[in-house]
Amino acid sequence: MRNTWAVCWREFKSYFITPVGYIIVGTYAVISGLGFTASFIWHARSTQSPMDYQFEGVPNLEEFFLSPYLVFCGQLMLFIGPLITMRLLAEERNRGTIELLLTHPLRDREIILGKYFASLLVALVLMVVVAAHLSTLLYHTNVEPAVLLLGLCAVFLVSASFLSMGLFISALSRNQVTAATVTFAAWFVMFILGNLATDLPEVGDVMDEIPPTLQAVAVPAYSVFRAAALELPMDAHAAEMAQGVLRPQDLAYYFLTIAFFLFLTFRAFETRKWRA
Repeated sequence: MRNTWAVCWREFKSYFITPVGYIIVGTYAVISGLGFTASFIWHARSTQSPMDYQFEGVPNLEEFFLSPYLVFCGQLMLFIGPLITMRLLAEERNRGTIELLLTHPLRDREIILGKYFASLLVALVLMVVVAAHLSTLLYHTNVEPAVLLLGLCAVFLVSASFLSMGLFISALSRNQVTAATVTFAAWFVMFILGNLATDLPEVGDVMDEIPPTLQAVAVPAYSVFRAAALELPMDAHAAEMAQGVLRPQDLAYYFLTIAFFLFLTFRAFETRKWRA
């Protein structure tokens, strides 16, 4: 564990030795702050005049303000995340320092987990920014602190899932720009396909369009495809958590996603080590 922490701390400090870390935090702070301000103003106006915004009553704070804002903060990792993960392993290979790491008495898991934990520390810094925004709600609304804390955890889990995938792509790349581009493209495609999947008809609605001879195979295949497509966006399970609703399936989704991409990273790292 000491070696893992040494790799983690070395990597975390490297973000703030250069301007990259400050640019990441500053950009996230500005964009999330603008999103918070715009959402708060919109909610304040809709609360004062619900009929003007097609609400029959006062809109619920958690549902119409807190949840959309926190999901937005998670979606920001679509743009910020590649800047965090692109250098984790791709830069090591590009600069030739990966061989130095391999010659040290470090296990693969210590290197990979150290790199991943460093990215999580950066994500925690970003969560401090979000927490600063949310803290203002404690003085102006009656929202429970536990709801804000759970919403903050939802944003962190979304970020951790994004970062695990970015680490895997970084392990496959030799160039930082390539790693960042592929990471953003993969996340964006998953986001778009997942949102398009919401327009796919239910299984019962397509039964009449499938020949009876193919229904035994086509219907289960379509059900699996639709269900998988709906789960593609990594923020798919954050909306409920951001409202203070904790469901086991939401936690399982994020923990399994993180474990899956870390497993792929281990396999990719081993392959590249053999080639080296």
